[in-house]
Amino acid sequence: KTSTVTRKNERSKHSISLENFGQRKGQVRALAEFRNRKQRKRIETAKALRKYKKTMKSEGFDAGRGASRRRVGDREGTRESDGSEEIEKAVPARRQKTNPFQKSIDKAKLKKETAENMIKIREDNQKEKQRKLRERKQQSKLLARRTKRGQPIMKHAVGNILRKLEKK
Repeated sequence: KTSTVTRKNERSKHSISLENFGQRKGQVRALAEFRNRKQRKRIETAKALRKYKKTMKSEGFDAGRGASRRRVGDREGTRESDGSEEIEKAVPARRQKTNPFQKSIDKAKLKKETAENMIKIREDNQKEKQRKLRERKQQSKLLARRTKRGQPIMKHAVGNILRKLEKK
């Protein structure tokens, strides 16, 4: 009796119920139909694409270059219909995606420009100081010059006074 019970248990392990059998068969069939539909769609698309390329080639267009439908010899984006009138093609401009870091980039650019301006201003100020220092040294040398008898050269003293008055 124990051997018949174990055999029944073994068979029941490998068997499935009628409902499960029907359901699984339906799933398998649905999957097969889905694959067939997809395959048919691929074939139809390929046929349509071949037909399109053939038609475009016969009309003198360059097929197979994405959205480019210009004639081979055409450069300005115009198309002649009868040879007398020209129709311009309106090519829609693609909108670029907004850069999520644009504010940070602009801020960094502004900061860099201000830093460059500050450096330039400092350099200009440094050059101006150097120029003024040279002029002062030169002027003091001129004013320090003396004649053989130890008197200051009046030409330089008067010139210095005139220059000061002109600046004002």
